[in-house]
Amino acid sequence: MNTILPYLVVLTSPVIAYWITKRWIYISSKNDNLVSKDLHKPYEAYAARIGGLPITIESIIMMAIIQILFGHWDTYLLVSSAFYSMIGFMDDVFGLKNLEKIVLSGIPFLFMASELSPFTPFDLMPFPLHLAAITLYGIYVTNAFNTLAGFNGLEAGLSSVTSLTLSIMLLLTGKDVGSLQFLLLALISLAFLLLNWYPAKAFPGNVMTFFLGGTISFIAAENNLYWPLIMLTIPHGVDFFLKLISWGKTAEKIPTRVREDGTLLPPPNKSLAWLLIKKGINKERKLVTTILIIEVVLSAFTLIYFPS
Repeated sequence: MNTILPYLVVLTSPVIAYWITKRWIYISSKNDNLVSKDLHKPYEAYAARIGGLPITIESIIMMAIIQILFGHWDTYLLVSSAFYSMIGFMDDVFGLKNLEKIVLSGIPFLFMASELSPFTPFDLMPFPLHLAAITLYGIYVTNAFNTLAGFNGLEAGLSSVTSLTLSIMLLLTGKDVGSLQFLLLALISLAFLLLNWYPAKAFPGNVMTFFLGGTISFIAAENNLYWPLIMLTIPHGVDFFLKLISWGKTAEKIPTRVREDGTLLPPPNKSLAWLLIKKGINKERKLVTTILIIEVVLSAFTLIYFPS
């Protein structure tokens, strides 16, 4: 396709994302129900609680525009993205149980598996096992993006690196539509990061983390990038494994506490943050930066070991 319109749509998307997020921050500041306390600050700090709502809506609209301009309409992706956004929004407003989120996040992959690329080597197994592998992949990635969270800049930073890496991989194989959709997510995540970086003015909310996790995993599955994405979610996997170990050992989820000097105290619940704090990386900005550096290294490995 020779037209530059899809590229202009992608390049203007972060400007729009930044502007509408700033407006939403202002609107949220006027309503106590739309702000929440930043738990990892040694002082009173508040930010827009569901700050990622406007750009989640924008992202779905922009993806549809890109598909129209390319003449490559993808109903399955758009429906899945809207579905994951709805799950996240419901979790933000009403609060969903962990089991509910696990079950719901697998639905698009369960019912749309025929539209996705085969998941090697599970495609060599009987179809029910292949279907189970695809569904479990979707559940894992979607929830991984939602659970490795809670610190300024973490979710948006990880999503931008992951999306940009996968965009480059698809660009090298000539898959323009998928590459542009990943680039769109990367740029919008970076725009949000400007307002989510320490000290955050907006939190992404589950609406944004579920949208990003579900959408990134679905586009990757459509383009046979299962294993590259799994490599890129190693930090999420470590976080999930540690949380699984401490499942049931604590009566409730207790957040990371902070001293007056800004030093973080490890929570009783194990997690990736718990591990890094134990290792002396006990300031929020440093903690997030460390995880993002790990993700950049994984990005380099992914581009090297999964050549186009």
